[in-house]
Amino acid sequence: MLIIQRLFFFCVNCILSFVYSRHCDITISVNEIRCDCSSRNVTFISTECPPNTTDLNLANNDLGILGKDTFTRYTHLSYLDISNCNITLIDQSAFYNLTQLKELKLFKNPIKTFQTNIFAPLKQLRALSISHNLLSTYPRESWSDFFRITAVISHGGPSNGTFSEIFSAMQNLHSFQGDYHGDVIHNCTFDSFIRTPLKYLRIIGHLRAIEIDTFAPLELLSSLSIPYQRFLKLSNTLQALHVFENRQMDELDLSTNFRNYGEYVISADLFAYIGNICVKRLSLSGNGIRLIDASAFQKMKYKNCLENLDLSNNELDYHQDLIVLYFNVFINIKRIDISSIASKFFYNIREQKSNSRRPLDHRLIFDTRSNRSVRLPSSLEFLNASFIIGHDNHINSITVKGIKRLKIIDFTYSSLDDCNYTINGLQNVVILNISHFKCGLLNPNILQSAVNLEQLIMQSSSLSIGLINDHHSKFLHGLKRLQYIDFSRNAFEDRFRISTFKSQQDSLQSLILEGNFFTSIPLNLEDLNRLSFLNMRNNKIAYLTTKEIDAIEVLFEKSNRTMTVLLEGNPLVCSCPSLDFVEWLFTTKVKLDSNGSYSCVKNDGNITTTNVVYNHLRIMRIGCITTVWVIFSATVFGVLLLFILVGYRYKLHLQYFCLFIGMANPLFRKSKEEALEYDAYVAYCDGDYKWVYGPLRSFLEERRNYKLLLSDRGDGDVRPGQNRLAISSSISKCKKMILIISNEFVNNEWASYEASVGIEHFIGLQAKIIVISLENITKTKIPQCVLQMMSLDANDHIRKTDTLNENNIFWKCLDKAMKS
Repeated sequence: MLIIQRLFFFCVNCILSFVYSRHCDITISVNEIRCDCSSRNVTFISTECPPNTTDLNLANNDLGILGKDTFTRYTHLSYLDISNCNITLIDQSAFYNLTQLKELKLFKNPIKTFQTNIFAPLKQLRALSISHNLLSTYPRESWSDFFRITAVISHGGPSNGTFSEIFSAMQNLHSFQGDYHGDVIHNCTFDSFIRTPLKYLRIIGHLRAIEIDTFAPLELLSSLSIPYQRFLKLSNTLQALHVFENRQMDELDLSTNFRNYGEYVISADLFAYIGNICVKRLSLSGNGIRLIDASAFQKMKYKNCLENLDLSNNELDYHQDLIVLYFNVFINIKRIDISSIASKFFYNIREQKSNSRRPLDHRLIFDTRSNRSVRLPSSLEFLNASFIIGHDNHINSITVKGIKRLKIIDFTYSSLDDCNYTINGLQNVVILNISHFKCGLLNPNILQSAVNLEQLIMQSSSLSIGLINDHHSKFLHGLKRLQYIDFSRNAFEDRFRISTFKSQQDSLQSLILEGNFFTSIPLNLEDLNRLSFLNMRNNKIAYLTTKEIDAIEVLFEKSNRTMTVLLEGNPLVCSCPSLDFVEWLFTTKVKLDSNGSYSCVKNDGNITTTNVVYNHLRIMRIGCITTVWVIFSATVFGVLLLFILVGYRYKLHLQYFCLFIGMANPLFRKSKEEALEYDAYVAYCDGDYKWVYGPLRSFLEERRNYKLLLSDRGDGDVRPGQNRLAISSSISKCKKMILIISNEFVNNEWASYEASVGIEHFIGLQAKIIVISLENITKTKIPQCVLQMMSLDANDHIRKTDTLNENNIFWKCLDKAMKS
């Protein structure tokens, strides 16, 4: 019975293991094994994660009680998240064997109190996320369990305005992020931290005031962050910084505060509370500041300490041109962020030049001419001046002066009305972002000073219009170190000029052309020797041609087999012409997005994927070949049928054409005639016998020595009315044919047949046919074949005469016809 019970529980465990293995996501990397079982509504800890799991996420479940040896299976854990798991009780030995755990998240659980030494087994624990009220219940005699804690994130407290005394036991605490529930931070709020080496403090909540000596207990604090406090006042907040006077600090973050009380002006005296601190990073972003006293920066006691200044997302207004001037007092400044300071900032700079009564320092930025300049600190490495909209149609050049180390500039959305100017002084800039510039009107020399530029980002800058008139490809000329180009969403349709990227043949590695209207790859890839990344997403490409595929494969070899091509979002088609492209998608070693499985449209309009088409590639190829042969066969048959019909309809004309061509070659004609026995075949009727054997025979045979084939005297192989098959044999022995036309001839069936066979035979051998009319006969009575001969200029048509007078025109014409 015991064996049966054990077998039953084993089966249940296997079933549950299968279920949980479906729900938990396991990610394995070189140094970590992460198992994510969060938000699965499980009531106990899954055993399906690998035993050597290092990161276990069980957040947002319903674990209830953590019993004895709960985590025995996972002895390698370094990260454990059991937040919001409805945990009501933790056994004293729940964390046994977690000797490698470094970070624990335990907040948002309804635990009321802790038992003694629950955290004692966690010898390596350094980071703890927990409710402040729950942490404050930890038994005093066990506070030594937190001796090694270095970072705490606290939620939900304190309710009495003072953080718990337990923090005094954290003698290695360096970082604290607290959720403060009160409106005012008091002078005693941080008394528990007086013995801690706290260096980083971040306070969030809904603060309205900070008492003047609030931060006095924090003697070693080097980073202070109080963001998102919209109800704070500038006046009392900055005064609370007096405790840090003459102290070195790494960071002072006062971003996104002070918006609800309208204190938008920082005076020199107020700013002195910051200036008297040797702070490296200062953030005043998002505070709605409209004015900083012109001398505030200049009067800073420790202005040489500042390395990072963030004034972004403010509303700086009139006179703020002097801020740019006084940036130069920060001789060690490395990063300046003035993005989105106001849409009228540059406009006000120019207005102030002409309207202000106060004299300006002419070393500043703009003079009164159309060539403008700005001087920046020589130590500056990064400048973010994005989202500053300017308006000026009369600028020829902008010169940036003083910069020696400036590597990165972001001017996104900071365009003037056009790009018909040059930017000078960019010799040391490595990364330049001028996206969303209005470059429909473009000076192709705008970037010529950026000779060391490595990355150029120009998204949505109307380059498709601006580059139209750059006939000599000056825009990128000379930028021989450019490795990364982003021309996304510029409405390009046509191919680039051959010389557009000529200067980047040996440098360009990444080319981003996403979101344009290209129907093919718009440049000769084989000209770029180092290209390894090509983004053609969201264009109008139906498929890549064999030439384009071959060029990509060449680049794949040149790039040490690291080539990447992105094609997602194109209206690809899966038809007979694109089958080679589909096959390439799944046989190439080039890295493709979506592993080459893209949506495509078939010939019938149905949508499928390239993967499905590839799996049926052989069938589709057979179908395409069959279709091609059917079309080819039908076309050939139609052409042949057309030739046959036309040939039959105009057979005599075609024969005569052949005759005309052949007659133009005397050698061919002579060689044929020399092999024939008779000079002429005479076709006539019995009623015309006397004239044929009389004047005609006498003239041609006796006087001109021609040899005629006359059937009545036994010449040839045929006798009149006897053997039709012998006509061709007899006619084939003659050089010419003489048709004697009379009323009897046109009504005689034998004569008509003899004429038609003879005419066809002689035309085929390029011979002449001589037609002699003995009587006046209407055209309707004459056989069609004879009538056609009479209507052709190439044939001799002679009216007869009864008298044998060689001076008669008839006999002269006949003699000439026989000689031709």
